[in-house]
Amino acid sequence: MDEQGVFIFMMDFHISLSPDGAAGGWNAALALRCAALAGLRFAGLVLPSDGTDFSRVASLAAGVRRLSLYANVEARTGVELRYVPPVLLPSAVKEARAAGAELVLVYGETIGDQVEVGTNIAAIEAGADILAHPGLVDEETAAFAAERGVALELTSCARHGLTNAETAAMALRFGCPLVRGSAASRPEELATRTFWSLAIKGADVFGKENGKSNLLNFLRNSEESLVRKLTLR
Repeated sequence: MDEQGVFIFMMDFHISLSPDGAAGGWNAALALRCAALAGLRFAGLVLPSDGTDFSRVASLAAGVRRLSLYANVEARTGVELRYVPPVLLPSAVKEARAAGAELVLVYGETIGDQVEVGTNIAAIEAGADILAHPGLVDEETAAFAAERGVALELTSCARHGLTNAETAAMALRFGCPLVRGSAASRPEELATRTFWSLAIKGADVFGKENGKSNLLNFLRNSEESLVRKLTLR
């Protein structure tokens, strides 16, 4: 339960798999097992990519669908486009989907890394599903994301999460979807229910009405809407 007595459904749209699929690494089977133990209802398993090679996506997506039938976690397979020059994002998103990606994320303009300015707007223009850790979101970006239905990410990753409050505030103000992601690349990086309850409370500094938070319901509606969209693909 959160501080209002509302049950926090556990979803994580951003679990990063090992790019080479090495045995013993953070592969799909291990990620789903850990997701189940963490109490996740939905997991987005994503391959990091620079946009040049999507050869693993189709086979991985088929495997994840099969594994999820027995893992007690609904899962979809995606790609996270990292450091792709903004001008190349439209073609990269299109190619990722053509290769079988069910979920496309773009590594956003986090203040915790050196990401090219213009990536956020380009990701929305390209039709990504999620703009991961978007950093200091401006009004133009938030309004555009709302218009295109592109979700902003509320992240549990420490170095990317410094701007979570700003992300949440802009999502609430402009009505663009907001979803959670951990960017976990190993089991201990998956966020717990307790952590998310506190993180959401800490991020909700602008969204209160009559002393009550509306961020949790907004977040839950956004996430359930995205899951419905993904399961229909």
